[in-house]
Amino acid sequence: MDAGGDRALHSTNIAVIREVYDSEYSQHCFSMELEKALDSCCSYIVIEPSQLGDETARWISFGNYLHKTAVISGVTSIVSGFVWPDNFTPQAPLSIFSMLCTGLYTASWQFDHCVKYQV
Repeated sequence: MDAGGDRALHSTNIAVIREVYDSEYSQHCFSMELEKALDSCCSYIVIEPSQLGDETARWISFGNYLHKTAVISGVTSIVSGFVWPDNFTPQAPLSIFSMLCTGLYTASWQFDHCVKYQV
């Protein structure tokens, strides 16, 4: 089934959210179709409504950025511990920043279905 729930998907498992404005609640319908596509774990999701596509792209990009920032600052903290073993000045803020990013990512993005997709 596709995101609409009434049509069979192709073997490629692609969901297409069409930009059809047939009522005043079309934006809500687009969001519901996206949720259904995410829940059905489609391999590819094509989002035609530009507003929903932009919001989703920003959400995915920010989650990816937050994850990469947490990993890079954590690794940099570990490396700085080896480079300057007697000085905690560069290591402490990087560790704290990495923990904050990891906490925010865990609370907001870890269980989100969008985390499995790329823009």
